[in-house]
Amino acid sequence: MKLRQIEIFNEVYVIGSISGAARSLNIAQPTVSKILKHTEDKLGFLLFQRSRGRLIASSEANVLYKETKNIFRQIVKLQNTVDNLKNWDAGKFRIVSVAALGLEVLPKVIQQYRAKFKETQFIYQTDHFNNMVKSILDYEKDLGFALNPPRREGIKEIPIGEGELVCIYQNNEFDNFPDRLKLSDLEGFDFVSIESSGPLGDILSERMIGESSNFNSKIIAQTYFVARNMVGFGSGIAIVDSLTAKSEGPGNLKFKGFQPPIKFTIKALHAEERPLSEVYQNFLSFIKSNIQF
Repeated sequence: MKLRQIEIFNEVYVIGSISGAARSLNIAQPTVSKILKHTEDKLGFLLFQRSRGRLIASSEANVLYKETKNIFRQIVKLQNTVDNLKNWDAGKFRIVSVAALGLEVLPKVIQQYRAKFKETQFIYQTDHFNNMVKSILDYEKDLGFALNPPRREGIKEIPIGEGELVCIYQNNEFDNFPDRLKLSDLEGFDFVSIESSGPLGDILSERMIGESSNFNSKIIAQTYFVARNMVGFGSGIAIVDSLTAKSEGPGNLKFKGFQPPIKFTIKALHAEERPLSEVYQNFLSFIKSNIQF
């Protein structure tokens, strides 16, 4: 089977009709019918039978689909890569970030940028760091943003800002404390910890070990944003990044940093073998000038 035949077979199999597959592929319906018929003739068996206006896959087609669906996914991935390479300088931004930057920080600056450059298009998503790196190396995304990211082979880092870890609280737990807390000040309070906190969690763990601190963790949240909301609903206190601490959500949260500050760097990431175009460099300059960390 040729790649075009695999593409059409998979589309008809998933959608269940020739007309639907034609619309999805943006080609004429007779073209789909012709290629499908030619494929069946070459294979020597029927792939589909008609039943009440729909196509029912044969047992042979079911087996064939299991073998070709991964090939079809690779075709789609290849097409995405081609589109990305072709539109590298076309004012079309494909970016990905960790969730902490996707709550308010980047959405706001993207809208500010679009207000100035109305024809630009953004394809933006949040993801875990390892998935982000893979999408950049696979050319699915051109630019990533992360907090204190560990070094990865093939990835170039560009510092764009700095933040710090802070303690968030809902009531008056630390109102009478100094503007900056010690980790030991948090001991004895109900503490919302984060299950998979990544590089920032490593920074905090190192400080806690150094100061022999231990917290009474009653709730373990999956992300900083979930921890922020739990504190907003009265579940205790938590340590989160300053970006999440400033984001909107339930409750009237307060926050204080630590002495000495537990700082992290916010970095932009791109594939090392693919230097940033002038369009992307201008976008990063815009971020540095307008974003508030």
